[in-house]
Amino acid sequence: MVVKNLDLSLSGLRNAPVRVSSGGAYPELGCASVQLIFGNGSRLHAQYWRLIKAGKPMLSSFDHQQKYGLPAAIDAITDLQEELQDKLVTDARMREDTGDLLFEFANDFKLEVFSFTGYEDWEIQFPDNTAEYSNFVR
Repeated sequence: MVVKNLDLSLSGLRNAPVRVSSGGAYPELGCASVQLIFGNGSRLHAQYWRLIKAGKPMLSSFDHQQKYGLPAAIDAITDLQEELQDKLVTDARMREDTGDLLFEFANDFKLEVFSFTGYEDWEIQFPDNTAEYSNFVR
């Protein structure tokens, strides 16, 4: 079933804590798909994302397994877990022009979940068994 009012469903995520885990049992090289599990039982699977802290880009799914001259490759999934684990959602909404999702968290963190293609870049399921897919919102 598809959500008739995604904004209303997203507003139900406010004040819910979030847990972050890897988005797949078979991770692809250079891919940092994640699953966010919200305290109200909602689940988001996302392929492409960016974490913003204090108004500045901090980390993205594109950084995963990149070295950038560092001593070790970046583990973007673990880093995202460390930054967002158990943080409370203060706002959640979708950009109508792009189909991107924006989640705001306590302590000036934002997570942008991108919808780049006509395929399913993200999928969100709500506790009432409704769901929405990035390719159906545009």
